[in-house]
Amino acid sequence: MGHVPESLVKQHPDAPETTARGGKDSTLAWTVIGALTVILTIASGSRFLFGVVLKPVSEEYGWDRAALSGAVLAGMVILSICQPIAGLMIDRHGPRKVVTVGLLFLAAGMFLLSRADTLLEFYLYFGVMTSIGLAATGPVIATSVVSRWFARKRAVAMSIATSGAAFGQLMIVPIAAEILVRTNWHTEYWVFGIVLLAITLPLAIFVLRDGPKGTVSAAKSADAVGLRLPDALRGPLFWLLAVGFIVCGWTMAYPNVHFIAHADDMGMSHTMASFTVSVTAVCSIAGSILLGMAADRHRRSSVLALVYALRGLAFVLLALLPVGNLVFVYAVVLGISWSATTPLTAAIAADRYGAKHFGIIFGSMFTFMNIGFGLGAWADGVIYDATGSYDTALWVNVAMGVIATVAILAVDRMQTSRPRPTSIAPAGAAAD
Repeated sequence: MGHVPESLVKQHPDAPETTARGGKDSTLAWTVIGALTVILTIASGSRFLFGVVLKPVSEEYGWDRAALSGAVLAGMVILSICQPIAGLMIDRHGPRKVVTVGLLFLAAGMFLLSRADTLLEFYLYFGVMTSIGLAATGPVIATSVVSRWFARKRAVAMSIATSGAAFGQLMIVPIAAEILVRTNWHTEYWVFGIVLLAITLPLAIFVLRDGPKGTVSAAKSADAVGLRLPDALRGPLFWLLAVGFIVCGWTMAYPNVHFIAHADDMGMSHTMASFTVSVTAVCSIAGSILLGMAADRHRRSSVLALVYALRGLAFVLLALLPVGNLVFVYAVVLGISWSATTPLTAAIAADRYGAKHFGIIFGSMFTFMNIGFGLGAWADGVIYDATGSYDTALWVNVAMGVIATVAILAVDRMQTSRPRPTSIAPAGAAAD
């Protein structure tokens, strides 16, 4: 497969691009980003109610944590299967229809979980229904849309849009914990089902749009040319980024699924545990945006490697620092690294592969985060049941951070072939 001539693309894959859209399109683009951020905040956040209810559900029904955490692993398998399909659907049909269907599945899963009283029902409603919904309302959708709307400010735009997913995962936990204190876990799922229908569904129907109609000339953008999934899979770049995503998912599993239970085991007050999560959430927003800005000015792979190094460092701090106010140091470091992995990986992938088939490529790549998350959640539960503590699990997370850092540092040595410019097509699909 040939390369696009140097006159048609930037010399370095991490260099800033030229903005190809402006005026009314620019205003609409940021409006779409705002809607995506809110949708991902609520949709992705509702998935992590599971971590809040893990202990009360296991105690109510007498299930061990490994068995209940298995629902998370099952859900990640389903999500991994559905994620590339969702990417393909948005490439063909645009975001509105895909996200709307996903939100309906997700809300239905919440309502059914509120009435679940068997382990099989948890596996079915959480593992299947919510996973289908999440596949159509997750970061893959956001990054696919952003890659069509933005060029020069791509990393920042992706950071803002996908920060909703990561921020929602963290913001929802304190809110859910408060609801749990005042009511019960059954009511919790019911409330979030209503929120999904009342807030996110109107945004999906009335605000979401794909990129603008029209053609971008080859001299202005190589995004109109897109590497196909089979070609991407044959290159080592895809697999290095996938390793990073496995680690990202694995290291996200403990904070989301097990931290609240771990904090309670350590004697930390419910209020302090929730506040720790809130600190991580606040820092995740600042970290994502600042690191996104850095990635638009410096080598994106270097910034991403730094993020994974910080992720590993966070677990070192949690393992070594005494229980008390110093736990907030862990929360700050984790927060800085929390939201940045997805947008930076997406920006690197969009730079190297182009936007035309980005949905299916990034959807396939993102499945590795889901696999990592499911395996991490299950492994943390197994470690706890076997040892009576999470200490070993924390050091496993440290090792995973080191692995990802090394893998991403090798990204710059990977070359990516581009299709010949004769295949250029409109850069933005029609807004549906």
